[in-house]
Amino acid sequence: ELRPGTPGRERVRAGRRQTTVRTRQALVTGLLVAVSACGVVTDSSEGETGVRGVVLAGPQCPVETVASPCPDRPQPQVPVHLWNEAGAQVGEVTTDGRGRFSVSVPPGSYLVEAIVGPSGPVSAEPVRVTVGEVGFVEVTVHVDTGIR
Repeated sequence: ELRPGTPGRERVRAGRRQTTVRTRQALVTGLLVAVSACGVVTDSSEGETGVRGVVLAGPQCPVETVASPCPDRPQPQVPVHLWNEAGAQVGEVTTDGRGRFSVSVPPGSYLVEAIVGPSGPVSAEPVRVTVGEVGFVEVTVHVDTGIR
């Protein structure tokens, strides 16, 4: 047993304080990461606005269960087009190796469309987005593989 005023007791207290500080730091870091991942709009530098997102293809398996999940897969090298409300194409980009894309456009309403070829997935549903005055809106474009 450690009695008050003994050197061992002070070491235990110091160790507990360090553990508490480390735990708080880890919790704050985790909270910041979680909060930043939740937002639909992400900040950008110098007032830039636009659309960021990912193109995912699924389903990947005819049967999916909790024990055997079959997540949608990112689609690399897929052209993505942006159309304004007047029907004019205002942006075009190709997804990267992780199926991600980013297009700078002014605030407004847009249709985001993944262009899939005849040898690719069956169809891609266009997604309507509204870009605000600040930052980028995040979007997921789903591509139907036709697997049932």
